[in-house]
Amino acid sequence: MREQAATFPPAYGGLEALKRAFFRSFFRLLLVFIAIAEWACAAWTLGSLGVQPPPVLHLLVPIAIFSLNRWIVVRRSAVRRPLLDALVRGYVAFAFTSIFCALFLALAGLVWPALALVAWLAPPAGPDLMRVYSGLVTAGVAGVATLLIYGYTLGHRQLAVSRLQVPVRGLPPALAGLRIVHISDLHIGQHLGVDELREHVRRVNALAPDLICVTGDLVDRPETCAAGFPALAGLCARHGVLVTLGNHDFYAGAETVTEALRRLTPFTVLRDELVHLEIGGARITIAGVDDLGRDWARGVLVHPALPPLAARVPAGGPFIVLSHRPDCFAQAARLGAALMLSGHTHGGQLAVPLGRRLRNLAEFISPFHRGLYHDGDATLYVNRGLGFTGQKIRLFTPREIACIELIPA
Repeated sequence: MREQAATFPPAYGGLEALKRAFFRSFFRLLLVFIAIAEWACAAWTLGSLGVQPPPVLHLLVPIAIFSLNRWIVVRRSAVRRPLLDALVRGYVAFAFTSIFCALFLALAGLVWPALALVAWLAPPAGPDLMRVYSGLVTAGVAGVATLLIYGYTLGHRQLAVSRLQVPVRGLPPALAGLRIVHISDLHIGQHLGVDELREHVRRVNALAPDLICVTGDLVDRPETCAAGFPALAGLCARHGVLVTLGNHDFYAGAETVTEALRRLTPFTVLRDELVHLEIGGARITIAGVDDLGRDWARGVLVHPALPPLAARVPAGGPFIVLSHRPDCFAQAARLGAALMLSGHTHGGQLAVPLGRRLRNLAEFISPFHRGLYHDGDATLYVNRGLGFTGQKIRLFTPREIACIELIPA
């Protein structure tokens, strides 16, 4: 079974180059924006208190904040200083919160010219109108900050066990009811310690899984493997634990992480490999592919390892794909996968209810950002993950353990 190479118009090449340049420079641009956002929030607060900063500060303070933020990012110290570390964490939380407060101020600023015009056309009501408007904006900024504080203090503690049934066409009777527990994006280390990891292992095992699938981003740093993997090794399922690697595992060193997993755990690591499981006289095939992201945000739409792996699937047998990023779901569906399990997006980590939907940050990087998707007979489940990236914060996006039961279509 062969995949046809996609062909794109010349304009696509230029657009893709711009996207690559943007994502390559994203974190440097983010530092610049955060510095501006912090000062915008501070200047707004001072203005609300009747203090007008000298114009020169609008240039000098963001530069100073950018320098401080850059130092924090590159700061590396083997010596733990509890007080300094706590201050840095608090400051970083403030900086992150200022991003969303500044965005709210920017949106509010778009309305200001229209209100100013109305105030000019109706002088008697003008001052009262502007006072009300200023009060609403201040309340909005306070509301945004409150939501973020909730995400830092309570939201990050929430954990959901999602239970779902996935219909599989032609599922052998022996595989009906097969329980797969899916976890992803643990990011063991700074934001997920060993004690909490043991609690997650206990929760997963309590679901009595037939099979456990872990779809990548186990660690952020290579030194975490030795501390975290012995605790993770407590995961137990009747037919074993299957693991694929994510982009953060590759940043930490794919070979280092793979070697540590195979040495410290009884798990099966699938690096562009597949495994056939014999269960009650029936066979199910699971393929795991390496992360091949175009950048930190976007995965590949066509994974080169999938066609040769799919060609080795026995005719008529169920086929499951484990891929850290969900972007190649359409390809997996074309190749006959009944189910694909992915992570990477963390469900956005932050979401806001708009109408009947939860809109989240991950929608900017993938059309498959959280939950269940279908393509013909194929099903994709994108796990929100157990860990955190960047900040230990969750808003309307609880961490997740998914318990998936296969049923006949």
